Amino acid sequence: MAKPLITCRNLDITYNRGKSNEFKALANVNTDIYEGEYIILFGASGSGKSTLMYAMQGSLPPSGGTMLIGGDDIYSYPPGERVYFQRFVMGIIFQSFNLIGSLSVLDNVALPQIFANMDRASRERRAQMLLDRFGVGHVSHKLPSMLSGGQQQRVSVARSMVNDPKILLADEPTGNLDSISTQQVMDKIDEINTFDKRTIIMVSHNAAHLQYAHRVYYLKDGLVVREVVNPQRKQIKSVKEGETIVTELEQLARLFPYDSVDMLRVKSMVNFLTQSLTFNQLVRLEHSVLLLMKGKISEKDFISVLGKKYEDGGVNLDRATAEKMGKEATRIIAQADDIRRFRNHTKADAAFFEQHKFAERLKEYLVHSHNIHLDEKQQARVSDLIADRVTGVSNETDFHTLLESKDKRHGLGLQEDISDDVTRYLEKLIAQGVDVSYKK
Repeated sequence: MAKPLITCRNLDITYNRGKSNEFKALANVNTDIYEGEYIILFGASGSGKSTLMYAMQGSLPPSGGTMLIGGDDIYSYPPGERVYFQRFVMGIIFQSFNLIGSLSVLDNVALPQIFANMDRASRERRAQMLLDRFGVGHVSHKLPSMLSGGQQQRVSVARSMVNDPKILLADEPTGNLDSISTQQVMDKIDEINTFDKRTIIMVSHNAAHLQYAHRVYYLKDGLVVREVVNPQRKQIKSVKEGETIVTELEQLARLFPYDSVDMLRVKSMVNFLTQSLTFNQLVRLEHSVLLLMKGKISEKDFISVLGKKYEDGGVNLDRATAEKMGKEATRIIAQADDIRRFRNHTKADAAFFEQHKFAERLKEYLVHSHNIHLDEKQQARVSDLIADRVTGVSNETDFHTLLESKDKRHGLGLQEDISDDVTRYLEKLIAQGVDVSYKK
């Protein structure tokens, strides 16, 4: 059996040891990383993932425990040997690119080879080849400031590979990029692992990246809280039979990556107690709802997908449930569109008029669907309450309180269960209809 390339045993790293501001960044960390693996160190900010990566890079000596790379304690190397290690064994991609602004793209990539005593023609040839490979060869003559963020990071990837390292470190490499550039950079890093057979160690807090890894180490407060094997990738590390089984917990972990194992089990249990659908049915239902919301399928097609057998690409619901879901989803989408149109009005008079019509339409539906009996004054009051909530004048708690309140001037005096249902439904519409792009 192959030996690990990188081994950590009871690794501790403490900053400002012995001082009043002493801080333990890593505690009792144990890892085994094999040659050719793609490993992600995952966790929230301050979890210790970058500290662990830079310890592996040779920049942060352990305060306790051991770290071996290729069987050697790199911190026992004399200075010149450790520099050689960092130059030729390790490559690194930084979140903030760290390109030198006064040098051309070509010179940025070729720069590390100056210190390897490579002649100019050889290092420029090597640099240009890598820039071409990563899709930025055509901008090799430009300064970094003339490139987009995605282009700069691909230049950074090229520079990290110029000395042909065995191990590539990536510290939040897509943290400053848009979604398209993120995909391009992630694909290139995956290519380096898959085709160049380089060991990748990536620091990330983006759950969408987990699919690339062979294994993921989850860190929290300086501790490795769990290690997860990705069953979708052929493993390099020897694993016991059945260890790579896909459980609902791992599927939930991708949706709620910062939750503890106990909380994931809680979510699984709550789902079982409150839902009749399996996780896979829910995933397929979500996809169908997305198509309906985007207008890519009709209500009829949506109902048809819900009613099909699972093995035929459907959700496997009975006909009555499928039709009920189809009608409810279509109605919610239409009413949410009402909210969106209303909130997009800019002229005060028109907005007031539209507000009145919208509130009346929604009031009629809520009163009818919940069999609520209101007098004339209460009818007007509920319209005002709806309008205030949709415009943001009141919050969810205010709305619910006034529905239930027996105050004859402001409340409606509805039963608690009806108030709960009406509030829940209106909040669902608001969640669907209010633009939250400003929160991105």
